[in-house]
Amino acid sequence: MRRLRMALAACLAVALAAVMGYALLGPYLDGRILPGTSVWSVPLGGLTPPEAVVRLAEASLDGQPSLGVEGPEGRLWAFSPRELGLSLDAAATVQAAYAPGHEGLSRWNLLAARLRLLPVSRAIAPQFVWDEGVAWSKLQTVAAVIDCPPQDAAVRPDGEGWAVVPARYGRRMVMTATLAALEPLLRSPDGGVVEAVVEPVAPQIDDEAAAWAVEQAEGIVHRPLELLFGEARWTFDEASLRAMVVIRPQEHGFWVGLDEAAMREALAPIAAALRRAPVDARFHFDETSGTLAAFAEAQEGQELDLEATIAQIERVVQSGGHRVPLIVRAVEPRYVGGMSAASLGIRETIAVGESYFTGSSSARDHNIRVGAARFDGVIIAPGETFSFNALLGDVTLEEGYEQAYVIVGERTVQGVGGGLCQVATTAFRAAFYAGYPILERWPHAYRVRYYELGGYGPGFDATIYAPQLDLRFVNDSPYPLLIHTEVDKARSRLRFVFYSTPDGRTVEQIGPTWGKEEPPPPPVYEYDPSLPSGTVRQVERAKPGLTAVLERIVRDSEGLMLYHDRFVSHFLPWPARYRFGPGFVPPPEATVIGGDD
Repeated sequence: MRRLRMALAACLAVALAAVMGYALLGPYLDGRILPGTSVWSVPLGGLTPPEAVVRLAEASLDGQPSLGVEGPEGRLWAFSPRELGLSLDAAATVQAAYAPGHEGLSRWNLLAARLRLLPVSRAIAPQFVWDEGVAWSKLQTVAAVIDCPPQDAAVRPDGEGWAVVPARYGRRMVMTATLAALEPLLRSPDGGVVEAVVEPVAPQIDDEAAAWAVEQAEGIVHRPLELLFGEARWTFDEASLRAMVVIRPQEHGFWVGLDEAAMREALAPIAAALRRAPVDARFHFDETSGTLAAFAEAQEGQELDLEATIAQIERVVQSGGHRVPLIVRAVEPRYVGGMSAASLGIRETIAVGESYFTGSSSARDHNIRVGAARFDGVIIAPGETFSFNALLGDVTLEEGYEQAYVIVGERTVQGVGGGLCQVATTAFRAAFYAGYPILERWPHAYRVRYYELGGYGPGFDATIYAPQLDLRFVNDSPYPLLIHTEVDKARSRLRFVFYSTPDGRTVEQIGPTWGKEEPPPPPVYEYDPSLPSGTVRQVERAKPGLTAVLERIVRDSEGLMLYHDRFVSHFLPWPARYRFGPGFVPPPEATVIGGDD
């Protein structure tokens, strides 16, 4: 009986153990990681996968061994895996830890497999996600220190010549190769150090190219550069050339030549010397027949072709030459003989200006004729500005002018070209009546009676004094303007006749009007020791001051106002002037210049 009880107890114990073993190896472990399983130092045995994911998420990878990148000079950069973009894939890692003892076997084989695995500890390799872009960015900070750009060879001025600054190799970290060497260490529990992969970087411009540039530059300046045109010669010596030489780096070498801006500056006086303005033909118009006749033929002008000349100089010096023919091109005149009045739009008289010079000296009369001839037959193109001084040209004895009275400052004195203001006044009147916009007009310093002959009031005059004072107007019509001048010797009359095609504009003259005269100041007596004792001579007459206003309203063909001009003339009160010799006593009210007190 006792043996029976012992046998039953043993069977019960075995059955109980079997039930407990099945419960442990079966239902209990069905949803859990087998005991003894860890990921590196993090134990995961007995945890469900979600619990294991939480446990791994709480764990840190900061304890992983560091990774290093060593530079050329032995400098070391250390990074954690996390800094290089490595992060744990907790879900994939837990899946790998959960797989042992849960893979697809029959129920009893699965229990047997678990039974075999329970006594064994298992270290599961972690599964990682790598953001390569983060690692690339970190390595760029290393490359920023390691990389060194090459230094191209250079050429610098050295005294009276040029010296070569030698080239220098650079270096560059090869990012892809360095990253490839580093990648296997990212998943290693032992870490490690890799050497940065560095390659040399050659300069684009080497010493040989720089030496060539110096040789070229010396070749340009070693003898003078001659510029030729006909029999004329212009020479640039070594110092001038050296100041113009440019050595400019370019891809894989240097450009050696002359600085374009410096050449333009150096060629400016040569261009001025060669420049010859074209001369338009001059015409007389027969209003009866409507025909033009050229009485002065056109002349071709010339000018330096600056761009072509600069290019030619460069070609010559680049090839080692030192003699350069200048390129000069012809400049055609605008108006040549043979043009018809119809083609130019010269149809009829559109305005006449006139003035009288009765009582003028023979010299003044002569200057008026010479000056007026400068404008006879001139054509002013549409949109062109008429400049009295530009068309008049130089006023000198060599140009045929004589000495006559002119106003200079506060005095009336003898000067070359006296009387030309008569020509300017006449031109002003023609432009006034033609309705052209007048850009510049100046009144005389004092009231001149010549310009009131013929019934003109004060303020209908114009003075010129090159280059400060000019008379300018614009031909704002769509048709050319032909100017004809004529001098009527018998009547002492000068006329400017304007021929063109009428565009329908009308001109209304208002005035001139003027106010009360201002009395002249006290006379001025100037001592002249060359005069006989006790004598006095009057050299200028007194003239009262006056302000006159001349107005003009110009309307177009439809009656709309184009311009309303107001020409104001402030004529100064002008003192009488006298010269006196020794022993003469000027009146007490006079202003005295010189002499004894």
